[in-house]
Amino acid sequence: MSNNNGQNGWRTQPMYSFTEVAHLSHVSVSTVRNWLRGYVTKQGEVEPLFKGHPEEEKACSFLQLIEIVVAAQFRKAERVSFQTVRYAYDNAQEQWNLEYPFAHLELQALGGHIIHVIRQRGPKISLQAIDQPSHWTLPGLVRETIDQLDYEQELAARWYPAGKNIPIVVDPQISGGLPVVKGRGVTIEAIHKRFKAGQKMDFIAGDFELDFTVIEEVIRYREKLAV
Repeated sequence: MSNNNGQNGWRTQPMYSFTEVAHLSHVSVSTVRNWLRGYVTKQGEVEPLFKGHPEEEKACSFLQLIEIVVAAQFRKAERVSFQTVRYAYDNAQEQWNLEYPFAHLELQALGGHIIHVIRQRGPKISLQAIDQPSHWTLPGLVRETIDQLDYEQELAARWYPAGKNIPIVVDPQISGGLPVVKGRGVTIEAIHKRFKAGQKMDFIAGDFELDFTVIEEVIRYREKLAV
């Protein structure tokens, strides 16, 4: 399995700053920077999680954003180090020839193998040598993220960060990939700024011609991002 980069320019082009990625993925800016650029410890240099890491701050693509979201969920659920997640990622990338394994439709199918590598990390392990990967399953946090994604050509194309039942979407082809109200293109940030400025939710709903419940969901989602 391989990816056709020529068809994926709209989701591989730089569009997010490290701060924006951290905000959306609920990790620190320093974590995002380390995962994309690598870092140095007393034991030596730690390579970045993703190949072709950006040199500029606003240089993270939509697919990299999704992979960071997934990587963060693996790390949180399994309580492992950055290096362990990177090892599992590299292994999946090499064994199945996937350029973006954490943003690929096959992640669900490969989940048992990836978890095995994370929990049984060793320098000689081969994912294809695992006899019974079905004994291992993806953590609920990762499955939850997969359920929030729409795919095109086997790669993540849209992300519904609050769940598909909530009309909030991150689409790299709309509003620069910022979270918006589905079908309207109104950014979550624009609505939240008006709310923080003192405008009532019913007024905002009427002004944008949106249901009051949508405004409630938007404010609830945006407030969680601030935590």
